[in-house]
Amino acid sequence: MPASPEQSPLLLVSVSGRALARSAAKGGLPVVVIDLFNDLDVRALAVASRSVAARSGKFDSRRLLAAAQLLCPPDRCGGLVYGSGFEGRTKLLRNLAQGRTLFGNDPGTVTQLKDPVHFYALLDALGFAHPETRLDPPADVSGWLVKRSGGSGGSHVKHASLRHRARPGRYFQKWQSGRTLSVLFAADGRNARVIGFNEQWTAGIAQCGPFCYAGAVGGIALPAALQARIATLLGRLTRATGLIGLNGLDFILDAAGEPYVLEVNPRPTATIDLYDADFEQGLVALHLRACRGELPEIRQAQRSRAHAIVYAAQALRVPARMPWPQWCTDIPEGGSLVPAGAPVCSVHADSSSSAQARDMATARRESMNIALSRKAA
Repeated sequence: MPASPEQSPLLLVSVSGRALARSAAKGGLPVVVIDLFNDLDVRALAVASRSVAARSGKFDSRRLLAAAQLLCPPDRCGGLVYGSGFEGRTKLLRNLAQGRTLFGNDPGTVTQLKDPVHFYALLDALGFAHPETRLDPPADVSGWLVKRSGGSGGSHVKHASLRHRARPGRYFQKWQSGRTLSVLFAADGRNARVIGFNEQWTAGIAQCGPFCYAGAVGGIALPAALQARIATLLGRLTRATGLIGLNGLDFILDAAGEPYVLEVNPRPTATIDLYDADFEQGLVALHLRACRGELPEIRQAQRSRAHAIVYAAQALRVPARMPWPQWCTDIPEGGSLVPAGAPVCSVHADSSSSAQARDMATARRESMNIALSRKAA
């Protein structure tokens, strides 16, 4: 019989588990973390932790399941909370959840929401706009993107070219200009409540592609009517799919103020970093409550926070005596090798305005780039 979070540690599994682990710590919840990096701050927050990265940069399925069995077996696991990394691997998620209490959307829900045919048909039925999407390539690929079903982090998005043919797991989407925004929300299967609206940005990383996730700023100001429209969509989407826990929705806001939905991420997203400080018990505690059907009132953030990812421009040996600033997280072990194009660390900033928070995060990212290059020289 599975244990409860009050009796045994939660198992947190994500591409990067630090944000979830730090949030759980606020609520006094012990955790076991399995991710791709096992950074120093993850080790400090967890009862036990392990990296299970394959050479592909994804989870090594065999090692992941073995580590979960060793560090947090079902009979001594307070429940499973997952983040990114399972969008296209729901069979692995199903195997991981076996015998454990799953705090999050079930693999079937993830599969449906990451299936472009199902998802965009659902948006049509709910009456919400999205960029033109198709499974076969258009005759003229200029102004089109090619995407992989179940991708995350932006590495699955490319500019379409004549060499891109129709194949399983691939779809084409027309480029939509505008601001790249997202909303973090909590759901209980019936209702949804907005936690905050964010603006995201990307970076062109040769090893990743032109649309790699590079950071976000939260607490952005949007017209009340637009906020109400998005809240209505989230409510309808939740009732249609049974979404629970923390989730994210990405959309483009065009010049006329019209939102075009891109995707739903049916799990806690990277933007929990931007709001966790506003919750006394942390957002993981809210996630657990929402998964149990409890959806409390949510107060809007009074501060804007931003984070940005520092990527390695070239292969980097992490300096053994690197003086990491307090606004840095996801800190790698000294002496470890970070491949070119991989994330080195994250930087954070907060301010009374979203513009200032973003500027501070961007400046700190550049500061870390300079510091790392000098130390590595």
